[in-house]
Amino acid sequence: MSAKLHSVLPYVLVWMLAMGCAKLHGAAVTDDVLFIHHSVGENWLNNGLRNALLAKSYIDEVNEITYGTMILPDAGRPASLAFFDPPTPGDHTSPHHWLLWFNDYMQRLKSFDCASGKNKIILFKSCFPSNNIYEDGTEPGNPFDSYETLANYRAVYRHPSGAGRTYTSGTLVYKPLRDVFAANPDTLFILVTSPSNVPPCTCLDWADRARVFWNWVKNDWLNGYNAAFPNLKNVAVFDYFDFLAYPQSYTGTEVYDPLDDNTTGTYPVRNMTRKSYRNTEDPTDSHPNSFADQEATKIFATNASNFLDTAYNRWRGTSVRAHWSLYE
Repeated sequence: MSAKLHSVLPYVLVWMLAMGCAKLHGAAVTDDVLFIHHSVGENWLNNGLRNALLAKSYIDEVNEITYGTMILPDAGRPASLAFFDPPTPGDHTSPHHWLLWFNDYMQRLKSFDCASGKNKIILFKSCFPSNNIYEDGTEPGNPFDSYETLANYRAVYRHPSGAGRTYTSGTLVYKPLRDVFAANPDTLFILVTSPSNVPPCTCLDWADRARVFWNWVKNDWLNGYNAAFPNLKNVAVFDYFDFLAYPQSYTGTEVYDPLDDNTTGTYPVRNMTRKSYRNTEDPTDSHPNSFADQEATKIFATNASNFLDTAYNRWRGTSVRAHWSLYE
């Protein structure tokens, strides 16, 4: 062996081991994550989440769709999110918009803003006003209706008449999220539940319905999805609402003026944002504070057995650690 070859051989071996490790994890360094969000998501990214995502061995880029983001629909699909005011798709992340995002823009989302590779992980989140759920509503609900009811929200996720059924808008067919996600097993979809509201920005029955809905998503809809498609494992739910809010069993009260036309008084605060996660300078601001962002990042992405690694490895079908180093 020549001296020159001998000198470069260790580096060649390290490169081969690194490539082998990437294959072992089933991950490519060109794979990206896309987060569809508004201001709460932006604060979370800036207060630790973005760096935590970029530190993952299976994520190359963090791409975002937020206020002001323009995106074209898929070929043959309408620019449905441009029909709203303003006609900017990124401005629209309410629950009834998800049916449009994932039917009319699905393929564009997979490649949006990618320098290379694909958005293999898609995170999506509505903002805190969507947790003011005014009524139970009447089944079967309407997934295109902007009015906040439990029935309308559930219709977005599953068709009330059962698996395989679709909605129509004009001449176009729309699948509920259940069937859209099942048709895209190459993507890991992570629903981040909407953040809770602070007490002056909601009222008890609205907040209670938010808890009911997110429990339904986790316990009924997601379990039903996994039972129907046991080999996919490509949907996960991060319950940001539950992380931020006092539990249903919480009996504490505070003095506030709820939004259902009650006067200022002492009312329960269950299912509303915990004091430790609020903006102390503005009691009417439902944006989680930086402490909440940092703590959520630990649970979602950096703690041992964190949510994202668990969801990713489950989807990839491997029990190998998400982080591996030649030098450990």
